[in-house]
Amino acid sequence: MAEFSDSIMIHQAPSAVWAVVGNPSKIGQWLPFIETARVEGDARYCTAANGADLVEKIINVDDENRSYQYTIESSPMPIEEILVTITVSPAGADCSLVTWHTFVEPSELVEVFAPIYRNGLENLRTQMEV
Repeated sequence: MAEFSDSIMIHQAPSAVWAVVGNPSKIGQWLPFIETARVEGDARYCTAANGADLVEKIINVDDENRSYQYTIESSPMPIEEILVTITVSPAGADCSLVTWHTFVEPSELVEVFAPIYRNGLENLRTQMEV
């Protein structure tokens, strides 16, 4: 199983960033890979910009620590196992560090997910720092 992370500094208070990132149904607003997303119970149903459908399971949302975890239950990718954690941490006065941490099998999928996450983090920063 491969493990990888990507992070980005955003010049906004953690509470403001978490208001966007911490709502799993809003992922389509800042992650360009996702066209639409809706949450029903602990399931998140996403349609990718390429038309692919994904079903994810929200495992935990921790508002106090500004973190949530999910797995991908169904997708066209050959995912055997995945655990994803998104965290928003304080990083100085009115700054946040957003981290996307992932365990995935097969390890070759790192090459698929890493650019998607980087694009999403950069887009989030662009939106938040207006």
